[in-house]
Amino acid sequence: MKTCAPFAFSLLLTLTSFGSLAAESAPAENITRQEYQDPNTNTSAPYLLYTPIAVPEPEKRALLIFLYGAGGSIENYNIKRPPYAQLRAQWSERGYHMIVPELGKQHFMSDQAKATLDGIVAQVLAQQQIPGSRVHVMGTSMGAGSSLAYAIHRPNLIQSVCAVMPMTDFATWVVENPRYHDPVAKAYGGTYEEKPEAYERNSAIKNIDVFAKIPVMLIHGNADPVVVYENSQRLARLLQEKNYPVTFLTAEGQAHKDDVMQPYQSQAMAFFEAAME
Repeated sequence: MKTCAPFAFSLLLTLTSFGSLAAESAPAENITRQEYQDPNTNTSAPYLLYTPIAVPEPEKRALLIFLYGAGGSIENYNIKRPPYAQLRAQWSERGYHMIVPELGKQHFMSDQAKATLDGIVAQVLAQQQIPGSRVHVMGTSMGAGSSLAYAIHRPNLIQSVCAVMPMTDFATWVVENPRYHDPVAKAYGGTYEEKPEAYERNSAIKNIDVFAKIPVMLIHGNADPVVVYENSQRLARLLQEKNYPVTFLTAEGQAHKDDVMQPYQSQAMAFFEAAME
């Protein structure tokens, strides 16, 4: 695979560069901005790479893909915020690399986003000598629905999925929240009536059996007005009915915000570790 050299800056986070990233991240996090060059389209896509403080032997390394919510970017993404600080520290301590790919502000795991993420993941696994059997994905809101979608498409790669406030049926969700009707239609090449297969192949509820051997953690506030709580509730119920591995955590009284993650960081770490046992 053809790649291009990383951008020439590496951040050992203090109170210096990368704007709000430094202000919102814990000290002593090793973050570099990297670049993936798509050999088919000759376009490039940046991503952030978090490297653990102490990098273990290759066979003990793991990769966590983090996907941000709608409107996000590699400069403005959920995982760098305080409700995730403990989890970031635990990943680093236990030898996890993490990537935050730039896939677009409203990509909803479109075909192009999926292809770009495939390339980025392959590049990171090769460069960092991470086993392909130790890859996890996590996301928030759009990133959560997209994390489930990526696992559907890459079941032999993804070991577990942690979805925070996910949409689990895209056709239903755009009816529940019509202001996202047009962005989702743009990502999928048409409305549900025009392109039903695009919506269904990305919707976890339509692909339940993919998760027979991929553990799923769902975290959702039951006062969420943006991605209603029933999205996670419906998926959890279907997985439970088939005895598929699912952990469903309800943030009581919480709306659509990063704070839903605050109490569950240690549980998320234990979830990822258990998935590799």
